[in-house]
This record gives sequence, structure tokens and C-alpha cells, in this order.
Amino acid sequence: MSGYRSEIKASAGPARTGRVGGGALLLVRVRLFDCGADDPQPDAYCDLRPRDARHLAFELLGAAEHAERQTEQASLGRQTR
Repeated sequence: MSGYRSEIKASAGPARTGRVGGGALLLVRVRLFDCGADDPQPDAYCDLRPRDARHLAFELLGAAEHAERQTEQASLGRQTR
């Protein structure tokens, strides 16, 4: 299932997962939501282990930089025509 949400927030917890040898690992909660939309979609949540959250953050950074480069190149291409 997919859908557009206008906002994203990440926070530590409240979810936890058990660890081998005891104890609990606090998870990173990612919340996707609509803010002020006329027809808001339900909030979407995903709890990630810190390692996976860090990996996602780097992937998002790379995708954002790529999208900006593609946008700039497309803009430059229109200016030279």
C-alpha cells in the first residue's frame, strides 16, 4: 500500500525490542502524516532498529541529493533551448 503524506517525523521510542542476553533496545519510530490537508490520510508508522534507521537516513540523503541534481539539470536544459 502506498500513499502521499505531507510530513514526516522521527523519534526515539516508545517501541522496544528484546535483545539477546536480556534487556531491550529502544527503536526509532518514523511517523508519516498529513498536516492541514483537506482529505488527510491515516498516519503511517514504522519502528526501526537504530542501525536500520541510520541506514535509511543515509539512503534518504542520497536520494534527496540525486533528486536535486536531476532537477537542476532539467532546469539548465530548459534554459539553453
